[in-house]
Amino acid sequence: MARNLSYWNDTAPALRFPQLLGEIEVDVAIVGGGIVGTTTARLLKDRGLKVALVEARKVGEEVTGKSTAKITSQHNVTLTTIKRKFGEDGARRYAEANEAGLAAIRTLAAGHAIDCDLKSAEAFVFTQDEDQVSALEDEVKLARELGLPASLTKETGLPFAVRAAMKWDNQAKFHPVKYVKGLAATIPGGGCHVFENSRVVDWDPDRIATAGGTVRAKHVVMATHLPLGQIGLFYAEAHPRMDPVMMGRIEAGRAPKGMFINAETPHKSFRAHVDEAGQTWLIVTGMNHKLGDTEAARDNMAALEAFAAETFGVTADYRWTNEDYGPIDQVPFVGWSSSIRPGYLVATGFNAWGITNGTAAAMLIADLATDRENDWLKLYDATRIKPIAGAAEFVKGNAEVAAHLIGGYIARKPHEFDALGRDEAAILKIDGHNVAGYRDPEGRLHACSAVCTHMGCLVGWNGTDRTWDCPCHGSRFALDGAVIHGPAVKPLEPVEVKAEAAV
Repeated sequence: MARNLSYWNDTAPALRFPQLLGEIEVDVAIVGGGIVGTTTARLLKDRGLKVALVEARKVGEEVTGKSTAKITSQHNVTLTTIKRKFGEDGARRYAEANEAGLAAIRTLAAGHAIDCDLKSAEAFVFTQDEDQVSALEDEVKLARELGLPASLTKETGLPFAVRAAMKWDNQAKFHPVKYVKGLAATIPGGGCHVFENSRVVDWDPDRIATAGGTVRAKHVVMATHLPLGQIGLFYAEAHPRMDPVMMGRIEAGRAPKGMFINAETPHKSFRAHVDEAGQTWLIVTGMNHKLGDTEAARDNMAALEAFAAETFGVTADYRWTNEDYGPIDQVPFVGWSSSIRPGYLVATGFNAWGITNGTAAAMLIADLATDRENDWLKLYDATRIKPIAGAAEFVKGNAEVAAHLIGGYIARKPHEFDALGRDEAAILKIDGHNVAGYRDPEGRLHACSAVCTHMGCLVGWNGTDRTWDCPCHGSRFALDGAVIHGPAVKPLEPVEVKAEAAV
């Protein structure tokens, strides 16, 4: 039976860091221990700064630890879109930043002797739709003009024919949690710190605070997927989505040799991984849906598993989901949260390409924190306003949020916990309150408020991860209401369950 957790997290090294207790002072405080925060901390330490990396849960095990872990500057048909919205200079900056991100991961892994299964691989975007061929041709043409290792081919090694494929040479793949934990392990010492299980609950541009301690700093970096609370209003500029992910053992002879994603929608992204024992695995993701959409989540996971079984003979050993944010103009938001100083340094909206983009973001943030010029800021600038580039997506996204707020609160719901069978969840109306209820396989009932503490949306059930997810701005909560990650920082309110209801 498949396990509902990330393979990367399940096979990560047993590395632990202490909780933040008491008060310390550093040059830069970094909130979030994924690839962005950890890389930023390492780069700043290399420049002689004292840093504190503060992670709410476990370093490397949230969004980074649930990715496909492709290290590639090839991001589907992206460069032509960026050129259309930001000009050729914008496309060039994006290409340069992601190539630099790829190179930096190789350099850091080698320089710190991090054993993270890092291997070179070709990256492909393929299509079986004749209407998509010209888009791939245009992307290859632009990529080559920008000096990227792109070519057009029909030879993919896949067990099915394609109309065309775009191939990028000298890309890479790795074990993301081994990499991030290995990099984090190099940070403590010399006035630098890494803390885990230390959720930030209060913050200013020169201070962050957890339940156990405080860090004072000259700069605060929000590397938390989406900045906490309402910093910069990025929740209105980058919309959340959820991707189902599965991973299963595959015969080595049937494993794809490169990393793949299709150009047409719905997307399916897949690649192989070989573990320390020599076992080959296939990871497949795509088919994204809105957070909290239980039916779509179930159907999309089933579609991924059917594709893996029919195409590669693979059944799921692991299932999980991973959240990402799509910026309204397709480019991540990186830099100062506001044109008014002091402010926060932020990085968000990686649009499912957070490994190289996240590393490039760390490089940009490290420059800004040390008053160095960086030409990438002209594209990634987190304070940019692009009403023409993203107006339609912005309006559509907010209309969906409004529909959820109105429709969710007036929809008819069960009024008794008895409506829940074992391993069933629902939003119920109990004594006039919206309640998120789940009865586990042993019959125990878990209940909390269904109202997200960020901005009041109703959460929805994630049946794969057993979490309550907010479709409006992406906050996620555990069964007991505890925050998994923000922008919310307060847990869902607990709901008392009568003894007879929890049978």
